[in-house]
Amino acid sequence: MIQFKNVTLKYGTHAALKGVNFQLPKGSFTLLEGHSGAGKSSILRLLATFEQPTSGDILVGKSSIARLNRRERSHYRRSVGYTGFDVELLHNRNCFDNVALPLRVVGLSESDIQGRVKAALARVGLSHTDRMLPSELSGGQQLRLQIARAVVNRPALVLADEPTAQLDDESAARVVGLLEEFNRAGVTIIVATHEAHRFNRITHRLKLGEGAVLPAPADLSQNGGREAGVQSFSKDFLSKAYGA
Repeated sequence: MIQFKNVTLKYGTHAALKGVNFQLPKGSFTLLEGHSGAGKSSILRLLATFEQPTSGDILVGKSSIARLNRRERSHYRRSVGYTGFDVELLHNRNCFDNVALPLRVVGLSESDIQGRVKAALARVGLSHTDRMLPSELSGGQQLRLQIARAVVNRPALVLADEPTAQLDDESAARVVGLLEEFNRAGVTIIVATHEAHRFNRITHRLKLGEGAVLPAPADLSQNGGREAGVQSFSKDFLSKAYGA
């Protein structure tokens, strides 16, 4: 599903990524590990098309996403959910409106939005918060709200940047459990984290250092990756992951 081909990302003279190569299968759950500045977040931002590589190519499915135009990026992002420090909640909007935002951007009808948002909030255990402001939630609840917004579009790929940072053990375990649940339903998950110990059931890992993958990763397609469609999902997925 995902392939980086000799990808370099530079900011001025600084290389955040240096000729990175790896391949991940559909339906996998992968941890990106490494110290601050190793390149974890850069990989997620490239996959979210928030950045474009300086050189090299990135394939998702059979399509290159390295240099999409504005219209193409908008279409591609409908299949991607992203949660991270650089994507903030709207603190002047209630929780329902925060989760509904991606659906309104793509022009979904209000009746469809109602059903999808309620299902997403229920899946992350926040049904009771729909009329509350994000500032009224705990840190762990705010993170689960971000996850609800990331998955409300029913994406094939979810990217999570430090999803357990600064959470207590109980809240972190709940977030990890949610990501694992979506992965079991067929969603490809990639997590950048300093807290790999919280994901002790995840065996697919890429270690990064100084903008490079260390050591060169194996092709995970031989290690049990599940098939999952990039643009659409089965009724079984919807019933398991969204209750709809």
